[in-house]
Amino acid sequence: MKTIEFASPVFFDKKVQDLNTELESLGWIANQYPVCYKGENEQGTYPEAYYNNGTSKNLMAMPEGNAMSFFTIEGDIIEIEEFHFSAPLALTVWADLTKVYPSKAYDYTGELIKDVIGVLQANSCNDLKIQTQGVFEDYSFLESKLQQNVMRPFTAFKISFECIMTKC
Repeated sequence: MKTIEFASPVFFDKKVQDLNTELESLGWIANQYPVCYKGENEQGTYPEAYYNNGTSKNLMAMPEGNAMSFFTIEGDIIEIEEFHFSAPLALTVWADLTKVYPSKAYDYTGELIKDVIGVLQANSCNDLKIQTQGVFEDYSFLESKLQQNVMRPFTAFKISFECIMTKC
């Protein structure tokens, strides 16, 4: 399992790390990444996470294993009152349906989405919007590999949401 954790996360990094801890309890997301930004190389753009190991190394968050997830910031973080902020975040999830629950011989993407929604709602994430098409459209490298990334037996979805964070 690949999970990048911060030793002393604050603000949105803390919220995302807490959400990753809760998502881990689902038991099927093997590779969890924190907030990713758009990386770029000669092959195109891709989600990129900082290793958080004191170096300047970054990691490409790529579909692999049985399932992976990463977060993105989807707009401006707005102060709603002193020390309280509203953050527009999104969680992108990719899964290999033959590996998550191998005994299921049907497309159970909806069940995976339901699992993730339950975790988000239980952790003060509101105004959820679910996207099942064009999930990787912001990343030209992943979009060019669309046949390999989201055609069955693979699936992907993105859930955008608002969450309230406290900054002390």
